[in-house]
Amino acid sequence: MKKTLYFLLLFICACILGGVIGNVSSGSFAWLGYSRGISLSPSTFSMELFSITFGFTFNINVAQIICIIIAIYAYIKTAPKVVPDK
Repeated sequence: MKKTLYFLLLFICACILGGVIGNVSSGSFAWLGYSRGISLSPSTFSMELFSITFGFTFNINVAQIICIIIAIYAYIKTAPKVVPDK
């Protein structure tokens, strides 16, 4: 359980840091901000009493992919030391 939380922490930090790097990068490092997205446009299910709207958007850039790979490598190398097994 602790290792899973540690991995999720590294993963979330890598996604945030990669997003910031991708948005800030310019000039010769503009390729870090190149992104692709997958989206499902919102669709609404409506009835007399309530309505539900479903939809999502997923965007990822090159900097985020690089940061996620680094986070996975860091997890593999540091997890046994940071979260030891009982």
